[in-house]
Amino acid sequence: RVAGSQTDITERKIATDRLMHDAFHDGLTELPNRALFMDRLENSLERSRHYTDSQFAVLFLDLDRFKVVNDSLGHALGDQLLIAVADRLRATLGPTDTVARLGGDEFTILLEIDHLADAVRTAERIQENLRIPFRVGEHEIFVTASIGIALSATGYVRSQDVLRDADIAMYRAKSRGRAVHEVFDKTMHERAVKLLKFETELRRSIERDELRVYYQPVVSLETNRVVGFEALVRWQLGDELVTADEIVPIAEDTGLILSIGLWVLREALRQLAAWQKANPAWTALDMHVNLSAKQFLQPNLLEQVAAALADSGVVPQRLHLEVTESVIIDNPEEAAALLERLRETGVRIKIGRAHV
Repeated sequence: RVAGSQTDITERKIATDRLMHDAFHDGLTELPNRALFMDRLENSLERSRHYTDSQFAVLFLDLDRFKVVNDSLGHALGDQLLIAVADRLRATLGPTDTVARLGGDEFTILLEIDHLADAVRTAERIQENLRIPFRVGEHEIFVTASIGIALSATGYVRSQDVLRDADIAMYRAKSRGRAVHEVFDKTMHERAVKLLKFETELRRSIERDELRVYYQPVVSLETNRVVGFEALVRWQLGDELVTADEIVPIAEDTGLILSIGLWVLREALRQLAAWQKANPAWTALDMHVNLSAKQFLQPNLLEQVAAALADSGVVPQRLHLEVTESVIIDNPEEAAALLERLRETGVRIKIGRAHV
């Protein structure tokens, strides 16, 4: 009975230890999860409050274009790649550093440092090691990462603020291109707050009817005559007129680009129809409308274009849809099929750089 009791106690302890491990570790990579990472970050923050020479840095790492791997090779191989990345991060860091997986393709790293240069060198070392291709199944995969760095010297009170600022710096790095790292500064947070306010106001602009379409003439170099117009979205924000180069990036990130883009298409065709009705000589005018990547790849684009043409009464040949070449390069097969179907409707397609 004593031996049996000891066995029960041992099995319960093993089960308890396993439950504790699972509660604080990522099930895929076996790295610490968010809960354990935040606990260790809180401890580092507490030490930095009491000991001025105790400094730390948080690195927020996001794999560039990881979605392409999942979409092309499948989630099973994507998971294998994440495991391989986790192993390489472990091998790159020291024994006192913590690397965690927050979820998806996001990793965080807690470093005990002496100087800012230590964190920057670690970020550079990670990026250099990630450049070595991964062998996953029968595939050789090249990986880059965008890294944001937040430093304890900034003077944090809450651990969640450290993680937030490292995340902000990571997005700043991602906006500059792949395989880039950025150190957080307070202007980044101010910019993030401004962007959030801008996004909120943009959502309301649709309800308030504050968006406008401006028409840029398209002139024939041969005849020196106007042969059409290009529809350009503008936002009347108080006394300020906001251009598309500010509107489109935020609209794409938030998904608002689909409703805004459809509204621009319908409004441009409505205006063209009105001009054609007012002056029969203008029936040969064309309307050029830019499509963002998200608009172009949405499954019901053909139906939306057909409905907008039918409602306006404009013949398809007078509509020129303009898409950027990057959309074609990133999605060659899907784009080619969609372009062919659009051409069959009579709509004209132009590929190039979008105008704003």
